[in-house]
Amino acid sequence: MMPAPSQRLLGMLAMGLTVTIWASLFISLRQASQSVLTSGNIALLRFLPAALLFGWLSRHRVRHIVTTPKRYLFAIAFGAGLPFYLLAATGMQFAPVADGASLIPGILPLFVSTIAWTVYGESLSMGRRLGISLIVLGIGAFLWHSLFFSPWPVTQGHLILLAASISWAWFTIGVRVTGLSAAEAGAVLAISAVLLLPVGALSGLISFNLLQAPFDELGYHILAQGLGVGIIANYSYAFAIRRLGAEMSAAMGAFTPVVAALMAIPVFGETVSILTLAAMALIVLGAVLASDVIKWRRAQTKSDPQAA
Repeated sequence: MMPAPSQRLLGMLAMGLTVTIWASLFISLRQASQSVLTSGNIALLRFLPAALLFGWLSRHRVRHIVTTPKRYLFAIAFGAGLPFYLLAATGMQFAPVADGASLIPGILPLFVSTIAWTVYGESLSMGRRLGISLIVLGIGAFLWHSLFFSPWPVTQGHLILLAASISWAWFTIGVRVTGLSAAEAGAVLAISAVLLLPVGALSGLISFNLLQAPFDELGYHILAQGLGVGIIANYSYAFAIRRLGAEMSAAMGAFTPVVAALMAIPVFGETVSILTLAAMALIVLGAVLASDVIKWRRAQTKSDPQAA
């Protein structure tokens, strides 16, 4: 059933907050690639506060969580947890902020719709297919320029960021189909990430040097990663998915590259090429078209109980 206007408004406000924090995330990831802090340190600062908060909020819902199908819990834990973070952080070592923001949340509607269509059998209307086609053209513009005109490290970064976007799409679908609350989904995501940190350290994939980090850098990443991304954005995005649905939330998230690119200009002095602007425009327009079609179809059929 289509959500009430007040619930839809709350969902859109939550997604507006999420987009702002996501844009800041790419600024933070870019700064982290130039920091003395390792990816393990920043992952710890990102996930530990969220694990403590959401774990406490969900302490009476453990039975509900553990009875959720394990494949969906895995989609949440892997999709936006430690594996996703390592993919995104690695990709942002090589790619500009605008590229990273376009190739993760910007193309999320494509992967969400593809998974919903192939795995869960949802139908795709003609208008929604048109929007997805524009997103594909935007991705193609990025990859074409990357393959033929950019150094190999940039191309490598783009491919890693595409993998991160696929990962995040599984998280988005997982939250939608489980019926878990925002706090419960946040607990699954953050606690699993914290539990995986020692595994990553023992395997040599990540390392820690917190004692060697300047205090101001620690404070910045605690606020940006731990509070902003780890707690507020994880909660607000899961909240938006429950109010708007996975596809609508992913479509609104496609505006992240525009906000991130504007932020990167004064912070890093990055410039946005004509091709990048064109690719971003195609991705955002495609997301908007997909969003409008989804709202129209749901308003007409009133047949999507997952969006409520």
